[in-house]
Parts: sequence; C-alpha cells; structure tokens
Amino acid sequence: MPRVKASPKKCIKTNIQQPTNSWVFLLKGEALELSEQYTGTGTPDIVTLRHPNTGESAVFLFSPANNSVQEILTYNEAKRSWFIDETVKSDGKMHLSTPIDPIFLVLPYLRKYCSSQAIPLDQLLRDEEFPETERLLKSSGLKYLNMIADRKGDEELNAFKYNEEKTLSWLKKKTERVAEILKQKNIHVGSSAMSATFVKSSKSESPADTDSHLRYAHGIVSEYLMDDLSQKLLKYLNLPEDPQFNLKRKSTNMLAQNDPKKTKVEEENKSSTSNVLDLSKPEQKTTKTPLLTSKDKARAKAASGSKTISSFFKKT
Repeated sequence: MPRVKASPKKCIKTNIQQPTNSWVFLLKGEALELSEQYTGTGTPDIVTLRHPNTGESAVFLFSPANNSVQEILTYNEAKRSWFIDETVKSDGKMHLSTPIDPIFLVLPYLRKYCSSQAIPLDQLLRDEEFPETERLLKSSGLKYLNMIADRKGDEELNAFKYNEEKTLSWLKKKTERVAEILKQKNIHVGSSAMSATFVKSSKSESPADTDSHLRYAHGIVSEYLMDDLSQKLLKYLNLPEDPQFNLKRKSTNMLAQNDPKKTKVEEENKSSTSNVLDLSKPEQKTTKTPLLTSKDKARAKAASGSKTISSFFKKT
C-alpha cells in the first residue's frame, strides 16, 4: 500500500507565537499609584458609557474600586505601527487616559429625567443600553452632586432634582478655572494663527484677552455638554457670539460651493441624468467624420487614378 505524503502544514515547526490582542496605552498614574484603600485591588476596567455631549458610545476607564473614572482618547495616524518585544503590531493607535469629573456623565440623565421630579440616583443611572453606567454610583466625585441638583428626602433615599441655575453656576466656575490654567501655561488662544513664541507678553491683560481665554475655555467645557446647554452657558458668561466663528463657517460653506472638483462632479451627474433615453422621440445618431491628416490626403489623391488589383482578374 503506497504511503501518503503528509500535509506540508503538519511538517512545519516554528517557535513564533502569535501576539495576543494588545493596546499601546498611556495611563494617567492616578488610577494605579493611589493607595489600595482608595483604588481597590486588581486592575482598572475599560467600559463603554454614553458620552455627555453626543449621547453616543464612548470608552472610559474605571479604577478597580469604581471610585474614579477617566476618559480614554485615541490618537490614530495612518501608516503607523509599533514594535512590541520581538513582534510588530500593525495597529498604530495610541490610547490616552485623562481624568473626568463624573458629574458631567450624570448631568444628561438629570436634565432628561429629573427636571420636574426627583428620582433616586440608583434608579436614574440604570441604562439598558449602557449597563456599566451604574459604576458611577461608587464614584467619589458624586458627593458634589448637590452643586447641580437639589437633594430630596433623606440621604438613604438619595433622590435628586435637576437645578439649572446651580448647573450654570457650577459650569461657570469650571470654565473660569480652565481659562485661568490657560493663562498660567501661556497658551495663545488668539484668532490669528500666530506662534506664542512671537507674541509680546505683557503683565496687564486687556479685557479682550480675558474674553479670548474665557471663550476658549468655554469651547473646551462644551465638549462635554449638549448644544443647548452650551449656548445657555455662553449667555451666562456674558460672552457674545463669536462673529469670526460664524464667518469661518460661512467661508467654509462658500468654499464647498466654489470647489471646482465638486462642481465638476455635479456637472457630470447632471450630464449623466440628461443622457437618459427618451422613448417619445426617435433617437438620432450623429456620425462624426474623422479628420484626415496630410499623409492620408496625399494617399487618397495618389490612389484616385489607379486601379484595384481585382480589376486585372476580371473577364474582358
């Protein structure tokens, strides 16, 4: 009986192991370096929660005891990879974690469900689409929830009702704090694209500079607010709408309208729709006469007085 040759896959021996799914992660040290009494034991958990600005899914990191939460931001650049030990990871993304006030994550639920009635917090944070939202109940930052809401009943009930005046006052303090940090770090927030290295510094700031920092800080805080609340905060800060921002939006729309590529595509689409056959009228075919070159004309003139080869074989 002839021997059957084994499959080549079974003959291959290798010591190369496929790398497990891994991330390149820069973690804020607070989630790991605090005492076990505060952070608990184990490793932090990465979960998905509802983003307070968009309401869509976003990634967050909880400490092992769920008493601190951080937002995970992803930096992604094309044509990037990582060398990890002796392997190459083709996914070149880099994940960053930054602390976030858990009140921002609870605020959308308060505005939606607690505007007219008080609801216990453990019932408020039950989200069927994002069940990990209940982890926020153990967050130490929620002890300041009375900054944006009114407590109803005793502490055991732990029910809250949304208070917009308190919320705007709390957001104003947050915005002013961010603006102060921008000033301390000498971050240039002017409208012109000018490097801060060439900006002449002065000890006395003008009111326009203060408004610029406050407006920029408002934009940062608004990344975690719904659009309507962001507009209310802008009015609460006594900041007028930025005309340059509106001008930029208008200029962007004008550029989109005057884009030659877009215009060309639209013309092609129009021409393609206009070429639909109309069955009510007979289609007329137009034949184009080919253009003759000077050589073709000379050959035609020379052949005009000559006979073809077949004429010599005809019977006379």
